[in-house]
Amino acid sequence: MVHPTPNDISFKFFGFPTTIQPFFWLIAAVITALHLGHINNDMPIWFTRLFLGMLGVLFSILVHELGHALTFRYVFRTPCAIVLHGFGGVAFPLQRYSRGYGFKGAMANGFLSFSGPLAGFVLAFATLVLFQMVPNDGSRAAMLLRDFLDWTALISIIWGFFNLLPVYPMDGGHISREFFLFFFPRRGIEFSLIVSMLTAALLAVAALQSGNFFITFLFAYFAYQNYQEMTFGSFRR
Repeated sequence: MVHPTPNDISFKFFGFPTTIQPFFWLIAAVITALHLGHINNDMPIWFTRLFLGMLGVLFSILVHELGHALTFRYVFRTPCAIVLHGFGGVAFPLQRYSRGYGFKGAMANGFLSFSGPLAGFVLAFATLVLFQMVPNDGSRAAMLLRDFLDWTALISIIWGFFNLLPVYPMDGGHISREFFLFFFPRRGIEFSLIVSMLTAALLAVAALQSGNFFITFLFAYFAYQNYQEMTFGSFRR
């Protein structure tokens, strides 16, 4: 459960209680600023693009979590809420629900995890279609709108593929767990943790070599989390 704070922004999105935490805006601003590069001579335009870029990050991740939320609603018949935080977002159920059993349960839970990236890919396709419809006439309004649509599509695609990596607790890690649990009921979680830990460690090393210290820290932290879960072995019966 995510506990709200007085500085959160709360509203309903497609009927789902939705909260945006302050740290989300900071990360969205940093990601967009790194994409834009140095402030040029036209500061008002740069800051306008920064604001629109932050909205693009917000829209992309919100739609991603909406994909999960709709699956909770229509597949699992379970109410849920959405929270956007500094490391992305989460859609979580507001009550206990049946995960199902066997092949049908594995497919339903796998789709629950895949529905977020899927929603992002649909959004990316829609924004790229709209991008082609905006006239490239050199006007400032058209330039800003094309920037917003292009950036929103890029974030949706990158966020979707990033989340499909078989690293727990990302969506791909959940899908990996469902796969291993179906074929190896007794040791499925353990096998998925091994895959997750090794993948995260390799990605952390690759990110370190490329000089991306944020990604290095993120995947190193994921690898450590998976190592801890394997060490404590709370999943073993």
